[in-house]
Amino acid sequence: MKVILDADVIADFYKDNRTGIFRVALELIKKISRKKEVQIFYSHLSIFNNETSTQELDVFFEQENVKMSPVNNREKRRFLPLRKEKLFRYLYQKIGIYNYKNTLFENLFKDAEIFHSFYYPINKEIDKYPHLKKVITIHDLIPVLFPDLHFTSDLIKEIIASIGKDGYAVCVSENTKKDLLNYAPYLNPNHVFVNLLAASDELFYVCKDQLKFQSIKQKYNLPEKYFLSLGTLEPRKNVDHVIRTFLKLIKTEKIDDLSLVLVGSKGWDYDRIFNEYENAEEFKDRIIFTGRVPDEDLASLYSNAHSFYYMSLYEGFGLPPLEAMQCGVPTVTSNTSSLPEVVGEGGITLEPKDEKALHQTMLNLYVDENFRQMYSEKGLQQSKKFSWELSAERQIEIYKKILEDK
Repeated sequence: MKVILDADVIADFYKDNRTGIFRVALELIKKISRKKEVQIFYSHLSIFNNETSTQELDVFFEQENVKMSPVNNREKRRFLPLRKEKLFRYLYQKIGIYNYKNTLFENLFKDAEIFHSFYYPINKEIDKYPHLKKVITIHDLIPVLFPDLHFTSDLIKEIIASIGKDGYAVCVSENTKKDLLNYAPYLNPNHVFVNLLAASDELFYVCKDQLKFQSIKQKYNLPEKYFLSLGTLEPRKNVDHVIRTFLKLIKTEKIDDLSLVLVGSKGWDYDRIFNEYENAEEFKDRIIFTGRVPDEDLASLYSNAHSFYYMSLYEGFGLPPLEAMQCGVPTVTSNTSSLPEVVGEGGITLEPKDEKALHQTMLNLYVDENFRQMYSEKGLQQSKKFSWELSAERQIEIYKKILEDK
């Protein structure tokens, strides 16, 4: 099989903000590139005309030990008169001329059988090749299902529209597949597949290295015992509920040796989270915001947490609970959307707004070490059902089914 993988999501995020979707795309690319059944290439047409080149991506993929050639050349235009002048920049954009240009290698496009985007809408350039089977990964429909929990739904609508009646979709959970078919009933259900994600075993593992943890504690000013929550600080993640319940727990139970550590960057409409923090009064020092944490620090942060809480209102998949279970930390999540698919019997699932149930669960984990150890082991066992190797194998089987579909 000859498959073109859209590398735009890699190009847009590899330099600084390595999002979850970036990680998903990179892990699958790494694993698929080592499979003999498929020959992969990459495109970098840049749907948003960002200023990155295929030469830069070639260097990045080489560093990641991925052997993959581009199907186009993207490079900076050598001559564009007055390109730095504001008026000329505006005029160039109006007529569709940008700092970077694409040259397509026609023979590679004509030989390929499948074009797969890991996130973005299918680039309109691909319409020139009607023989290509077009595939797009759908991570979630949250912006269109819950516009009050998200700032824009336009991109998701464009992504779904680009599937078209004849295209194919790969959803990251059964729940996302159900959401997609409900939202876009014109899609052929036989063209919609599920491929569950995984957590990197290089980044997420039981890390009990005490020297490493001592440096992590100093770096983020961590206490010895802490509850952990990880995710973008935005309304959908329901972090304010975790803060409120934690504060009530330590007040009513008079717990003086426990803190709450919140890992993640500020997202959309994060004010209510910080309002809860401001209302903590004398307990403010028991709530620690680390901001975004580099990948290499996460295994130690997870592994040394007392327990992990992810009370998100809705998820397309939900990678942090899987990462937590893989690091051996007892995991508590909400029972909505795809999260029960991820945690199974390996974690505790609760109604996302049930403060009483969360309070009791926090207390049970705090006072009962056997209970905590039981869910540590259960989580480790559940996490073994997921791997990027399995995801890559499922993806190749999906490609085969797509090519068999005449």
